[in-house]
Amino acid sequence: MKKIPLITLATDFGTDDPYVGILKGVFYSHLPDARIVDITHHLPAFRPDLALPYLLDSLPWFPPDSYHLVIVDPGVGSDRHGILLHGPFGWMVLPDNGLPHQLYQWTGPLETYLLNKEAFPEGHHSPTFQARDFFAPALIRLIKGIPVDDFSSPLNPDQLKKLSDPLPGECRIWNTDRFGNILLGFHVKESPSKVEILLKGWKIPYVARYQDIAPGELGVLVNSSRWLEIFCREDSAADRLHLMTGERIPVRISGGEGRFF
Repeated sequence: MKKIPLITLATDFGTDDPYVGILKGVFYSHLPDARIVDITHHLPAFRPDLALPYLLDSLPWFPPDSYHLVIVDPGVGSDRHGILLHGPFGWMVLPDNGLPHQLYQWTGPLETYLLNKEAFPEGHHSPTFQARDFFAPALIRLIKGIPVDDFSSPLNPDQLKKLSDPLPGECRIWNTDRFGNILLGFHVKESPSKVEILLKGWKIPYVARYQDIAPGELGVLVNSSRWLEIFCREDSAADRLHLMTGERIPVRISGGEGRFF
């Protein structure tokens, strides 16, 4: 029985413009039986440094033979490279924008390949839409069974672009979700004994669940995906604290075990 490919899309394209629909059209034109899942099209625009948690939260829930296209590409039209990764999540195509190296650090050893520009002469020179003209065609070739060596070359992960490490004592805000919850860049392995959000004028209790505080009050907890999260019960913490995605806030974490992102 022929295996039907499962493709996921994660981009910063939004949903107001035709870009996502065009990408799907490219895939369906070549792979009419494919299943395509939208993880999100609201990755923080131009911020590959904030995209990793979206993938860490999502990829484990997909079959290990899935195919993933991840596009946050402030370098579109430049000489930055295209990368192909293979790991426990399946196969992934994305720009060399620092995110591939983060994935390597967080998910363990990955097979890493450099997409050969010569194999996609028109797509690589596409000035504004390389997701359509370069990255999607690379994933299509892979799904169709074309050998990886025909359009890519093995790459030492040390050659991947690297992003700056988080600053000590600070958490970056990687997302403020539709409920106004503030997702912080600290991933918990063992729950801390104490978490202090060091925002002037605010005392935010560290609790185990939303219901531990009264409606309209602020709290911080370890959420179901093991990230630190500031919330306002049945209201928006982001609005209350006037905080936005991409900002950094001072945090003191005692006990437990975790990792800053």
